[in-house]
Amino acid sequence: MDSIKNIDRNSFEEVDLLNKQAEEARKENNNLSLSVSKEAISIAQLLGYTKGLAKAYLNAGISCRLSSNFEASIEYFQEALSLYKRLNDKKGESRTLNALANVYYNLSNFTKAIEYYDECVFVLQSIGDLKFEAIVLTNAGLCYQESGDLKAALNNYLESLSISKSNGTDAHYALYNNLGIVYLETGRYHEALMYFTEALKKTQAEKNVIDESFTLANIGRTYIYMSDFVNAITYLSEAMLIMKKYGNRQAESQVFSNLGKSYLKMRCYPEAIKYYNRALKYYKEIGDKSSVDHTLCELGELYFELNDYKTSRQFYMDGLEISQNINDVMNILRINTGLARLYLKFRDTEKAASYLSNAEKLAKAANSYKDLIKISKIFSENCSISDNYKEAKVFMEKHNKYLAKLSNLSEENKIQAIMLGHIKNSFINNTPAYYNIPKQEEVLSQA
Repeated sequence: MDSIKNIDRNSFEEVDLLNKQAEEARKENNNLSLSVSKEAISIAQLLGYTKGLAKAYLNAGISCRLSSNFEASIEYFQEALSLYKRLNDKKGESRTLNALANVYYNLSNFTKAIEYYDECVFVLQSIGDLKFEAIVLTNAGLCYQESGDLKAALNNYLESLSISKSNGTDAHYALYNNLGIVYLETGRYHEALMYFTEALKKTQAEKNVIDESFTLANIGRTYIYMSDFVNAITYLSEAMLIMKKYGNRQAESQVFSNLGKSYLKMRCYPEAIKYYNRALKYYKEIGDKSSVDHTLCELGELYFELNDYKTSRQFYMDGLEISQNINDVMNILRINTGLARLYLKFRDTEKAASYLSNAEKLAKAANSYKDLIKISKIFSENCSISDNYKEAKVFMEKHNKYLAKLSNLSEENKIQAIMLGHIKNSFINNTPAYYNIPKQEEVLSQA
């Protein structure tokens, strides 16, 4: 839509129409959506139209979140939540709680996000809104997934699938995207592509261009780990074109980070550094501190590959300072792991063991098998350097145990998804999981 119709400005219907136009515009033109929402807020305030005002605040908050203006987004959502509670409008309240959770997910405050998701589910259950409950469970699953707890994530996804099945409705495309990410993280790349492709079909059918871009980016990420860098860069670049057009700065930054990863894997280090630095600049501009420290960790790993250990350590320490200040547990974990590898390079086994112990404690608390696999292997190497082969063998046994647990998670999910009838056996092959365990990635949320 290119323009807003002239309408009678003396009725509640005017606000309702503006709110509807804002929702429609958001699919293709987020800036227009925000502009219309602000107009609706002004008119609703003049008319004293509480219900219309609450909806306008909610729309404005969503637009701000999509453009990575998280502070303004939270302010709009809190205004909307207060009004919906005053109206005893449970549907509006649930949508706002979910929206608030999504902002805290974007800010990597997973504890706060899950609190809002849980509160939202409680409200939805009180009104029997199963369809939206399935979507919220999917969002919460992605939040658990990002915090490293794949088991809790899968439980949420399967519960969402179960609700959709009992309701006789199709699963939301976000669920297919998130299941794809689980398979990606467990090394089952062909199955990940199957889920992402299904999500892409659904976003294109619904003409939701912004969410289509997220799916394209996730397909690009998958090709990175399949070492198909031409396809990876093609899909990531296509996603970038859409994101630039609609002004989603955080998602755009995530694509820059993944392009950096692609060029790093190709050993094109100048290009990798260029994209990581661009991602870092944007993350700082939008105040996404968690992604700043994650990118610093990625740069630490890049300079480790370049054998520039002094620069590598500096990036790790800068990232560690930020992650500790904001209590970003997953990045603290991974930076400790990176520092352990760095000190192991100089055979400082005592220092390496100290960092590994810190990382292992955090990974166990988060139930992050992916990280425990990597930590156990480095622990084994550390013991071997110290000629402690008996202990090295113990850690390799742990490594294999965590590999098996991670494999079982994806296998159990596959079986249950087939039983629920949301995927066909013919789509699932027996492609073996090759556990080239990826480092933490920027997941493009469909939440």
